[in-house]
Amino acid sequence: MKFGGLRCLCIGVKQLVFVFSMLSRITAALCCLVLVRALLAESEEQVYELPDYEVTVWHFGRDIMNVPADVVSVDRGKIERSLASSVPELLALEANLHFSTVSGHTNVAMRGFGENSGLRSLILVNGQSLNPSDMGRVNWEEIPLESIESIEVLRGGHNVLYGDKALAGVIKIETRREADRRLNVNWRVGSFGYEKASVNTAINENGWTVQSGASGEQKDGYREHSATSARNAYLAVGHTFRIGDDLDLRFSIGESELNYPGGLSYEVYRENPQAAPDGADGKESDNQFISFTGRLEGERDWGDWQVLGSWDYRRAEWSLGAGSYGDNEQQGLNLKPRVRLWEGESATALILGLDLLYDSLDFIQSPDESRARVSGNADLREARLSPYFTVEREFLERLSLSSGLRYEWVRYEVDYLNYKVSSVGNRPGSLPPTQPVLQEDLSFTEVVREHGMAAELSLNYRLNPKWSLWAGYDRVYRYPVFDERAAYQGYPLAEFVNLELEAEEGDNFELGFKYIGRNFECYFTSFILKLDNEIIYDPNAEGSTVYKGLNVNLGPVDRAGIDAAFIYRRESWGASSRMAWIDTEVRAGEGRGYEVPLVPPFRVTNQFWLEPVESLRIRFSHSYVASQYRGGDFTNSSSRVENYHLFGLGAELGVGPNGHVFLTVENLLDELYAGAVHGDNYYPGDGRSIVVGVKLNF
Repeated sequence: MKFGGLRCLCIGVKQLVFVFSMLSRITAALCCLVLVRALLAESEEQVYELPDYEVTVWHFGRDIMNVPADVVSVDRGKIERSLASSVPELLALEANLHFSTVSGHTNVAMRGFGENSGLRSLILVNGQSLNPSDMGRVNWEEIPLESIESIEVLRGGHNVLYGDKALAGVIKIETRREADRRLNVNWRVGSFGYEKASVNTAINENGWTVQSGASGEQKDGYREHSATSARNAYLAVGHTFRIGDDLDLRFSIGESELNYPGGLSYEVYRENPQAAPDGADGKESDNQFISFTGRLEGERDWGDWQVLGSWDYRRAEWSLGAGSYGDNEQQGLNLKPRVRLWEGESATALILGLDLLYDSLDFIQSPDESRARVSGNADLREARLSPYFTVEREFLERLSLSSGLRYEWVRYEVDYLNYKVSSVGNRPGSLPPTQPVLQEDLSFTEVVREHGMAAELSLNYRLNPKWSLWAGYDRVYRYPVFDERAAYQGYPLAEFVNLELEAEEGDNFELGFKYIGRNFECYFTSFILKLDNEIIYDPNAEGSTVYKGLNVNLGPVDRAGIDAAFIYRRESWGASSRMAWIDTEVRAGEGRGYEVPLVPPFRVTNQFWLEPVESLRIRFSHSYVASQYRGGDFTNSSSRVENYHLFGLGAELGVGPNGHVFLTVENLLDELYAGAVHGDNYYPGDGRSIVVGVKLNF
């Protein structure tokens, strides 16, 4: 009976879930009423100051009201107030993005893409891609929140400015650039063995800024065999020249370890979601990265210019059980010059850019844990040349028209050598040398050349300083990544290199409006995306070998949806609601007429924050994810994954002039839910977790 009162309280609170489900259905109507009330209130005011919103989604600084696109801007203040511990956690709360985690891989979904949705979303850090060249995980640990100045989420197809990975959207992250000296120390500890510490510092002298930071975190994990750890460090140097040109250089290094607990049957998921299946022990990966990025930019009488360049190296050593070990090394080089031109007082601006990219991947497969012997060796290379332009013309001071084109040439090459397991050779450089037996029927070499074009046309009408309307069209596309096209990781497919696999192409239409007032903001976007050649994995595809399974073009898929956000703020309290409704339909093949799996048709994130006194801030959050079909269920014949509600609580208290203590509780009601389901494998989301921490800012 010791916990009887608490149990009754939890049961009572859980009864409120039904009320919150009704909230998800009527939020739009309530927010419309708030909108009317806010508009009436602000119409009575003669003088007011609008929030300062300038974004760089068009590469160069621009007023958000003049951007013909759905943009969510998260500045440093919002990052601090969110109390989030990672970028995915922050963007799920502030931008209503859907993240799913399967065996340590956190995948972001925008605009109604399910399995492998992260391949259609581009993640940039200081203009450089964080996406790997294969279907591997995005290393979110590489970008600690303490080092970030702002994040901009750009939904929809934006291939002209950003290239082929920006089919569904762009997450654009900018790191901090300080004007003064600072020292920040953060420490937090919580449930499931979670602990994280970080330190960041900056100095500014005579136009030079030097920043550095380091962070480390570890977690035992909610489930068995799900422990993770990560360590990262960076050094950034910036300089502003006398003529105003600005230079940014950044060096980052880090490593992480992940365990892969695997999926559970439905019965085990319900009875013991913290369990791991037999054989999960030993399935893990060790990851390292090094990156160097540079950006030089300036402004002249004739326009702005930027030159971006980077080199990055990533290595992952993984184990998927006895006899399956891999060593994956990736390197990337790129150079991205661009310029924005204008003429005097002309209302016309022209952006010209060129992207030069080169990615390589070296993969070694081994039958033993020491990786001293080689059973397979793959070398993959991809080079791209991508010129593009956009032109913008302003009419009547309020109406602007923009259009652009990008043309992209791609050369993809893969070489794979496979050896008999009974006579595998020693790894290159090891002694004594051996003569492995090459299996020619399982080895291959191919070169693929592709080219494609993206286009954009948009119209933006600014009614007044607070209102803008916009409409846009994008011709979108995406090329297959390394291991979508070729089988080189020890699992032969129906064809080793699918030469018939075409790029995803389609048409995206959008219509929306923005309202930004002193206390109230409203954003609304409707879209239709008609994709012609969506790529999926077909486990039953047959080809020229005895093997089955292949990434294939599914055919036409239609998506339609609405993204909306409502934010109301006062000096001591505020509230927001962000929602997304998506309808999908496969238009050909076995799944014709059915929904795309792993796409929840409705999501909503609600927040309410309160500052009863100056030094105390309290935040309540609620998110709802509607039911969806399981991964791989293209005929919608299996039972749907259950919908779920998650509640959160956060509080931060200022202590003295430089300190803050905080508390967060996620999944407050300890809801059992599946973050993802593939076939009969359930991947449980985390249970209730409590984190306490301290922030010191000097």
